[in-house]
Amino acid sequence: MPERDKGFTLIELLIVIIILGILSSVAIPHYLNMQKEAKIAALKGKLAAIRGGIELAHAKIMVSGVNTGPTGDNPDWPTLEEVQANELRLTTRPESLQHLPLVRSDHYSLEINQALPPVNLPDMTSSMSRNPSAVAPRSLVDAISSPRRRANEISGWAYYPGDERDANGRVVDAVFYINDDRPNTDNIDAADKGPSEW
Repeated sequence: MPERDKGFTLIELLIVIIILGILSSVAIPHYLNMQKEAKIAALKGKLAAIRGGIELAHAKIMVSGVNTGPTGDNPDWPTLEEVQANELRLTTRPESLQHLPLVRSDHYSLEINQALPPVNLPDMTSSMSRNPSAVAPRSLVDAISSPRRRANEISGWAYYPGDERDANGRVVDAVFYINDDRPNTDNIDAADKGPSEW
């Protein structure tokens, strides 16, 4: 008579199930944390692209040498309205600068505040989710305060165009930052820094 096929015992099955449970309890939180870090990294990339676009526009404006400065009609830095539209559109800009995009992106809109890549943070308020690419004006005091606790979370971004001079007569730099400084938030990166420090 042939020997009967042997199966797994109940004890062996229980051991395998317990081992799988332990592995999943360790792996799932790690996977979720990787998802959050990926979203934050993608957002940092978008922020860097926008900052780079503003700096490049500033450089091209300065090179033009046409009536720049806080009193000129060709301001050194892109204005708030230009950042909201994602292009240099002041009629007083030199022709070579007209319609220069700040950020090259597939995200395009003719509506104000909808032309920049949207914010996509792991933990956004409902108001930020409804209008994630909005650019808000800030005073110079707000722009240089650290941390920027005055952010009201209505928009995803905030921008100060650098259109005045400091005590030494230099034009103040433009400041562009994420408008999210909630004390209790999931938006802390691997270096333990919040959005205002990115």
